[in-house]
Amino acid sequence: MENEELYARAAFGRQVELFWASAVGEYLRNRAQECYTNAVDALKNVDPTDVKKIVRAQGDVWKAETLERWMSEAIMDGLKALDLIENPGEDE
Repeated sequence: MENEELYARAAFGRQVELFWASAVGEYLRNRAQECYTNAVDALKNVDPTDVKKIVRAQGDVWKAETLERWMSEAIMDGLKALDLIENPGEDE
């Protein structure tokens, strides 16, 4: 992998990490957690024959989990790229 790409991945991961630690990132994390909690509560209390409500709640769980997963994946990719920059040849 080219150093330029590694530097770009590392920089992007750091930007995501800083964003996630910012007030906006905290707001999004809190909203995702709230969405997740509400969806799980809805799933616990929904009539098991109400397919529309079940599907809606499952979609809300997916949205909340996906946001956090995307952010974590970007941060982890950046950290891996940084490790490759700092320790070339150790991945072989």
